[in-house]
Amino acid sequence: MAMTADPLPSEEILFETELRPNRSSTSRAIRRLAFILCAVLVPAGLIFIYVGAWPVFGFLGLELVALIILLNYNHRRSYMTERIVMTARDLTVERIDPWGRRRQWSFQRHWLQVNVEANSDQTSILELRSHGSALTIGAFLTPAERHEVADNLRHALRTVSGPCSPVAV
Repeated sequence: MAMTADPLPSEEILFETELRPNRSSTSRAIRRLAFILCAVLVPAGLIFIYVGAWPVFGFLGLELVALIILLNYNHRRSYMTERIVMTARDLTVERIDPWGRRRQWSFQRHWLQVNVEANSDQTSILELRSHGSALTIGAFLTPAERHEVADNLRHALRTVSGPCSPVAV
């Protein structure tokens, strides 16, 4: 596993896929939810102030602020991307985190193993292995999606390598 640059422009891309987490919300939906919660919780808090339980208003406000922060954080994390590119020479994984930082790993395509390890709690781990190095990819995918990505990668490796080259399962 080594840090490398993008595939050379002269290299032909034989397989390419991009993995992204499910985006279950939009920033507009988060703003709407925050507005609705404010419209409900502020009057409720004012009722508590009126009956003499004024500390409840502060806790409602803290809960509202915490909820909005966590919803925005969750939305921001959905912008993670993993790009997998296979050329005749190697397979490159580029991971872009939600804050735009890029990391890149490269594996020699001929020695690459694609493994899906199932855990006891109905989850799985998708790993790329080569020469004693391992990289977990697709951590945000469902177990079924991990198996699908693994099958696609194995198929691409077999297709590119030809019938004689072994590919680990």
